[in-house]
Amino acid sequence: MKAIMLCAAAALAAIPAAAAASAYSDEARLPFAGQPGELPLEVVLRFAKNRLGEDGQFEYRSLKVIQISQPEAFDKASIALLREGLMDDSVKGTRQRFQLSREDNVWTIRAVKEDFSCWRGRKGWGVKLCP
Repeated sequence: MKAIMLCAAAALAAIPAAAAASAYSDEARLPFAGQPGELPLEVVLRFAKNRLGEDGQFEYRSLKVIQISQPEAFDKASIALLREGLMDDSVKGTRQRFQLSREDNVWTIRAVKEDFSCWRGRKGWGVKLCP
């Protein structure tokens, strides 16, 4: 049993800090292409579905969606999904920010960043997990 614990501790120590800190990261799934004719929001919702709920259930008070694009530059869009009032003892809310571009009538998520607001400790949004 002691040998197993030592092996597990060694394996955890070998994980780079960046990998451990990005436990919530979806960057490995990028780029994420939509289907022809889909709107940017449809692509984002399909990408983020596992974060928004499971089996018709969700554990947050509110979900806000913000889409921003530049006039006359409708081949790029930014979308933010804010989940607030989480049923978690440390994380108050999450914010995922998506950068999309369109090519040949297909929207593709190029980048996603996630940050957190905490029930206690730091104020505002931060990239580090809540204490």
